[in-house]
Amino acid sequence: MQTYIIATAYFFFIVELLIISRSFLYTRRERNTKRPDYTPKTAIIAPHYGWDAETETHVQGLLHQDYAGEYEVFFVTHQRTDTGHDVSYPHLCEIAEPYPNVHVILAPNIVDNDLGRSQKVQNLLTAIEKLPDDIEVIAFVDADVAIQKDWLTLLVNPLQEPEIGATVGGRFYFPQTWNIASLAESIWVNFQMSFQGDHPFTMVWGGSNAFRREMLEKAQILERWEQATIEDLNTTLAMRDTKHKIHFVPDCVAVTQTTHRTWHQIVEFTNRQVIMTFHMGLWVQWLASLLVCLPKGICVFGSIPFLFHKRELLPVIFILFLEALSYRLYSKNLPRWLQNMPKVRQAISISSYVTSVGIFLAGFNAVYAVFQRKITWGGVRYEILSATTCRVLGAVKRNRKDGV
Repeated sequence: MQTYIIATAYFFFIVELLIISRSFLYTRRERNTKRPDYTPKTAIIAPHYGWDAETETHVQGLLHQDYAGEYEVFFVTHQRTDTGHDVSYPHLCEIAEPYPNVHVILAPNIVDNDLGRSQKVQNLLTAIEKLPDDIEVIAFVDADVAIQKDWLTLLVNPLQEPEIGATVGGRFYFPQTWNIASLAESIWVNFQMSFQGDHPFTMVWGGSNAFRREMLEKAQILERWEQATIEDLNTTLAMRDTKHKIHFVPDCVAVTQTTHRTWHQIVEFTNRQVIMTFHMGLWVQWLASLLVCLPKGICVFGSIPFLFHKRELLPVIFILFLEALSYRLYSKNLPRWLQNMPKVRQAISISSYVTSVGIFLAGFNAVYAVFQRKITWGGVRYEILSATTCRVLGAVKRNRKDGV
């Protein structure tokens, strides 16, 4: 029995190393690929919910992109019954006023107007309706991420290749506090970049992606979004159905700083992500968590209570230290500008010691997703009925300040 447990734990650790190795090879190949300049007129759509000091910094990053072509920015937030608009609206209007290429849009509230889609999807649909006819590429970015000045250039350039239907950037969580919950969440999020590439299972992430405007019609994207909970997973399915590649851009990484995260917050967040993945039929990603993360986590953490009685299980616990080295190895694949930040290097070093916790959490999420269809997101409760349909269950009162 002990031999079986040890063999299982190390087998799935080797699988993890193979995934990281494949990611290294792809990133090296992509960084060595030279493409001609491609700078079509582009629209950046940035949905907003809430406001804080970091949000204003992120907004400024969108206004000063080093993009050789023309681009317009469309900030979009939503109406509220109590105040008339989300707290972000007046801030965005003030910032946008001096810029002729920046627009602020107010979308209808889905709960008040009985609209059968998520608020984020409604915001995006409202913004797309306002796009000028000469926009050729649409890029999307979340309000809570920090981007570099070359973000738009990196995201748009590969779209010159007809077989590439969408591009996607990476998501990096940068914990500002060293509690285990925050560190485990960063592991959970950051390791996902290792699964991206230009293979058939690459996924679109809504926080940093782009596609040619023509794909709205070719891939019937708007029809898929019409009653959907989430836009990015539906875009993923649209690209697959039309045989277009989703191309991961490894140097296009958006950074989210996290602070004071609690276990309740990260379990709600990670469960929500995997519930949407499972019930939208993205089986490979879900199975990876279930068949790789869960067995290894059970073997490692399940062995800890028996160590004093069964010393032969000690090799299993050594996985905890190997996982830490694995995460540090993975971090060498990040863009150089990110690796060169001393605080990021420190965060990676400290986070690495809870790598196994973050990976085991993914296994737990995979099991939980099978039994749950309801999620809470942005202060609204939803039930996921299928990949393209949801039921809006109503607003949820939350005892926290407005946030993105």
